Amino acid sequence: MDWGSSLSEEEVKWQEHFARKLEEVEGKNTFTTAFLDPRQFELAEAVLRSRSNIAYTVYGGYPEAERKILQIYPAQHQGSVPSLKAVLVEWSVRKDKPGHRDLLGAVLALGLKRDQVGDIVVIDDFRAAIMVLPAKAEFISSSLDQVGRVPVNCSVEEPGQLNLNQKSGKEIKGTVASLRVDSLLSLGFGLSRARVVRLIKGGLVVVNWRPITSPSLQVKEGDQISLRGRGRVVVDQVEGETRKGRMRLKLKKYN
Repeated sequence: MDWGSSLSEEEVKWQEHFARKLEEVEGKNTFTTAFLDPRQFELAEAVLRSRSNIAYTVYGGYPEAERKILQIYPAQHQGSVPSLKAVLVEWSVRKDKPGHRDLLGAVLALGLKRDQVGDIVVIDDFRAAIMVLPAKAEFISSSLDQVGRVPVNCSVEEPGQLNLNQKSGKEIKGTVASLRVDSLLSLGFGLSRARVVRLIKGGLVVVNWRPITSPSLQVKEGDQISLRGRGRVVVDQVEGETRKGRMRLKLKKYN
């Protein structure tokens, strides 16, 4: 989507704060950010592109990571991949197994801030990996012994040693009258259009990591639509029109 140069007041303040942090780098220092969500990463890159004397490296623990950290350093220096750890969480029961929201809630309940925790990848029915800043890895590993009602065991691992490629997502095929965001959400999550409109106007929907409030917003192939608490859908392919003029498309849904 083309967002142009329009930024919210909160986004402008975030960029200004980030730009001030970059002043520490000019000439000598190196620093590593906390985890940035995709929208923050986009805002950070916009600032960094205007600073030819600064370079950076990016890492989120695995190639498809959404939340990432940046190591920022003077352009004349040699950079390295930012350091991350994975807390491997294991359990032995299949019933009531923890999901993404359960794992995140359990970690934040230990007193961590959201930007100290990266992606959470459910590897299989009995394991998940939580990307964290190295300074918090041992604390989480030793403190987290239960997620919901499920006892868990934790260990600190190197992300590269784990198979953390995201699952391909659930494929959903269908037709919509148009590529309006409310139509695609209704198809992707099996909700009525009226309910979807209420969710959008309530600020619970994000398109390409930016909050929206307009149900009529047009999306396109490749766009990501997130619904708070339910996951996200990606417009995987727009396959053309049916005889009745509806749009035939394929979505990928991620919980």
